[in-house]
Amino acid sequence: MFYRKIEFRSYEHTKTISKEKQMATLTKITLPVGIARFPHLNRPDTKFVEAGAYKANVAVSSEKAAPVIKRLQEIAKAELGKALPKADNSLWKEETDDNGDPTGMVMFKCSVKNVITKDGTLWDRKPVQYDSDLNKVNENIYGGSELAVACDVWAWEYSGKKGLGLQPTAVQIHKLVEGPEGSGDHGF
Repeated sequence: MFYRKIEFRSYEHTKTISKEKQMATLTKITLPVGIARFPHLNRPDTKFVEAGAYKANVAVSSEKAAPVIKRLQEIAKAELGKALPKADNSLWKEETDDNGDPTGMVMFKCSVKNVITKDGTLWDRKPVQYDSDLNKVNENIYGGSELAVACDVWAWEYSGKKGLGLQPTAVQIHKLVEGPEGSGDHGF
């Protein structure tokens, strides 16, 4: 029971859903166009999650990130009763260079895990990809690509703990960076 309407402009939709004794509030937002950081959007990353997880982390200038952070803080106050730490939390992180100095960029952390259902089938939660004209595509997206990411802001409560997460549902590719040609053909 997930809301799948995707529009790439500032909008929001809120819905409450219940699944396996877990109450959650779902709010949809679209992040500003940013630079992809270590994306996993074609096939899931299975290093830590057996069923796999898709990642669409994007770095955005602090100026563009400010209104989104403000809205996410409002959601955190409403759902968790307190604001999130400003520099590093489960939703965003201020980027720093090798010396630890701020770069002026904020990385939004967006990931969604696949789920193995009770009957043993895989619920593949791969984000839908669109080009800049909103045509569905299936590109191999590398770091450095410029993306807008539509996310579910997932406020959850389970076993007395509360938290927030950004789950990507769709990405719009503004500038595609592809890997080296034939990089997978060498056998190593």
